[in-house]
Amino acid sequence: MTRSVLLPVVALTALGLAAVAHSVPAGRTEQLRDRHAPALAELTRTRVSLTLARYEAERRLGGVAGQPLRQTALVGLGERYPSLLAQAAQSLNNAAQTGALRRSQEQEIRVVSGLVVAYDGLIDWANDQQNSDGLRRAGLAYAAGLLGDGRGPEGSTAVLDRLRTLERELRADAARRSGWSALTAGTALAAVVAALLFVLLVVGTLAFLRRRIRVHSLPLAGCAAPVLLVLALLGFGTAGQHRSQQYIGQTVAALARVSADRDAADRGAGNRIRDEIESQILAERTIARERDRLAVRLADTHPPGWTRWTALALIPGAAAALACGYTLFHYNRRHLMIRRRTR
Repeated sequence: MTRSVLLPVVALTALGLAAVAHSVPAGRTEQLRDRHAPALAELTRTRVSLTLARYEAERRLGGVAGQPLRQTALVGLGERYPSLLAQAAQSLNNAAQTGALRRSQEQEIRVVSGLVVAYDGLIDWANDQQNSDGLRRAGLAYAAGLLGDGRGPEGSTAVLDRLRTLERELRADAARRSGWSALTAGTALAAVVAALLFVLLVVGTLAFLRRRIRVHSLPLAGCAAPVLLVLALLGFGTAGQHRSQQYIGQTVAALARVSADRDAADRGAGNRIRDEIESQILAERTIARERDRLAVRLADTHPPGWTRWTALALIPGAAAALACGYTLFHYNRRHLMIRRRTR
């Protein structure tokens, strides 16, 4: 009678622990995949677009020491500069909508958006000062200080420095959600111990039935097999979740290395616009490549619907665990009937 209660209890305990050990990293993987990785990609696009917009504005307006291009007096800042600013604004909006940002970070996004508008206003003002080199250069210098270069000191309020800080915070959040937490590791270890205890109980019970009542209990073995299959499924799923998180971490690290090549933009005035465009294309290709590579990797380790199917697998697993107890209860009742008849 004891085994008929103990066996399903141990089986259900192992299934419950394995389900928790699987669901926690599965939820974190979905957060990293659907929120943090897209948010970091959009912030990277914003940073690259703003950097290239600054290069374009300084190239057309002559920077703080040069002279404006001849065509600037006719066509102003052209089409590329406003296009880059529009891309940056759209990427900021996309990052805010991913759901990866905390409330303070969303507020920071709004501040950055306002500063980008202020930067655009300063550039437009400098563009209007074509007849005054002093005013034009002062406007460009003030705008450059407002935008920054992403390499300012800690606590800098420049736009690109704020973006770097946001990216760093999101990478830290992603790192905290990756790997084995104390809860996941402890639950997984307890699930392994419970699963081993279940196997020992099944093997011992089968040996007991064969020795004491001379029964080769195929029904009990058949009921135990689905429990073990579900436990194995959850184990492989949990390992796959952690591999997925490692892939996401690699993508996040690759996005942090994406930047506009200032050195390429400074090689020569004749090739500057070409180098800036090549830098923009390279950055976009890198972001797209990392996004596509992550999607391919997650298709193997975290396929769509995997979490839902593993949750559904718990139903036959729990039913099989209860069937183990019922089978032993049935054997125990028959054994008692036989003993009464032989007395």
